[in-house]
Amino acid sequence: MLRRIISQIKRTPLLFIISLLIGSNAFAGYDSDLIREIESWHNGDDIPVRLLKFPDGKIDTLFVCGLKEIGSDVRDYISKIESIDLLTALIFDQRSKADTFHAAVTRLITLKELDYVSDILRNKRKIDPVEFSRPEISVLAQLLQSPYISIQVSRIRNEDMAPEKAEPVLRKMGEKLNQGMKWDDAYRIYAEMYPDLKDRAINPRSIRTLICYLFDGTVSSIGFDIIQYCTVKDLPLEHLHKLFRAKHGTHIYRGVDGVYLYHIIRYYDGMP
Repeated sequence: MLRRIISQIKRTPLLFIISLLIGSNAFAGYDSDLIREIESWHNGDDIPVRLLKFPDGKIDTLFVCGLKEIGSDVRDYISKIESIDLLTALIFDQRSKADTFHAAVTRLITLKELDYVSDILRNKRKIDPVEFSRPEISVLAQLLQSPYISIQVSRIRNEDMAPEKAEPVLRKMGEKLNQGMKWDDAYRIYAEMYPDLKDRAINPRSIRTLICYLFDGTVSSIGFDIIQYCTVKDLPLEHLHKLFRAKHGTHIYRGVDGVYLYHIIRYYDGMP
C-alpha cells in the first residue's frame, strides 16, 4: 500500500501537488509576529533573533515519520524572504546556526543565482578574510569552485512506454522548449496528453501521467544538489557528464530504466 502511494506521488504532475500544498493561505500555520519582523526589516536593522536560532535551541532527538507542520522550521520562514540584504546578513552573521545558514544560501541562490553568491563571497574575502575561518563559509566557497548546471528533468519509464515510443514524445516536448515555451507549460501540455490509463481504470480519480516531472535544481557533475545540500539519486551520472559537455540546450538520453528529457536552464563555470 505504501509503495503504491509513493508511486502515485512520483508520477503526479508536480504543479498539481504544489497547488494542493499551498492552498488558499500561503502563511497558514506561520508565526505572524516573525513574519511581520521579516517583512518590516530594512538594511541596518538588527536581524530577528529567532531567524538566527530557531525556535528555542532545544534539540529534537525523536524521529517523526511524515510531513512536518508548516511554520515549525526556520527554512519555512527564510523561504519567504525577498530581501537580498537580509539573506546576505543571515549568511555572514556568526550567530547563524547551520540550518539558518543553509536556508539563507538556498534562498539567495534561488533568487539571484550562483554567480551572485560567488560575487558576494569574493568581495567578502577581500574585505574580511577572517570570515572564511567559519566552517560554513569555507565549505560553501569550496563548493562553489565546481561547475554546476541548473536543469529540469522529465522521464518516461520503460514499464510505462517502450523507449522507441517514449523518445519521440519527449523530443516533441523538447522542441517546444527550444522554441521558447516555458517548462511549466510544456510539461503540463504533454503530461496531460499521456495519462496513465491503466491506473485510471483502477482508480477513476487518479491523476497519474506517464511523463514524470523528475527533477528541478542545480547540480554538479557528480550529482550534488547545491540547493538541497544532498546528492541526487535519480539522475544517471553518464547523463550528467554529457550535459556538462553540452552546457546548454535540451537533450534526450536513454537510461536503464527509461528515457530522460533534460532542459538546461543555466551553466555555472565555477568561482575563480
